[in-house]
Amino acid sequence: MGLDWRTGGLASPVSRGAVMPPMFFPLPRNGSAHAPTASFTVTKTAETTVVAVSGEIDLAVAGRFAALIDQELRLRPRALLIDATGLTFCAARGLTVLLDATSDALIAGVPFAICGRCRPLLRPIELLGLDHALPLHSSTADALAWLAVLPQLRGLDIR
Repeated sequence: MGLDWRTGGLASPVSRGAVMPPMFFPLPRNGSAHAPTASFTVTKTAETTVVAVSGEIDLAVAGRFAALIDQELRLRPRALLIDATGLTFCAARGLTVLLDATSDALIAGVPFAICGRCRPLLRPIELLGLDHALPLHSSTADALAWLAVLPQLRGLDIR
């Protein structure tokens, strides 16, 4: 037996021809027509490529974000830094992009870090227990310092 949406009671499992209720979708966060706003800025130096992301990373823009990171990894920079200090929202798909980028960078041999310990990024990371899976740093300076040391650490044979 299931619930009958018209009466709120139980319905027979053999009842046929029931009309489905209309689908209701929640309003966007700002209460109007929602077009996710995200911007990406790529800055390249001799030592590091920085991809700065600001705005909202949700399903609508995560593909663009992933493609941009993939493009930068194919160029094989000396190091790649994702600067998320301007992030205002990060959906699960955005976290997936960051996890994929972390593993792709490791496979490509490109030192990789994420900076910007902002609430929209930290909250889902901590709730999902991903804080040990992502190379997250509190500031750009900390991330750059870590990226500078990382190749030296990878060269050590620690057993």
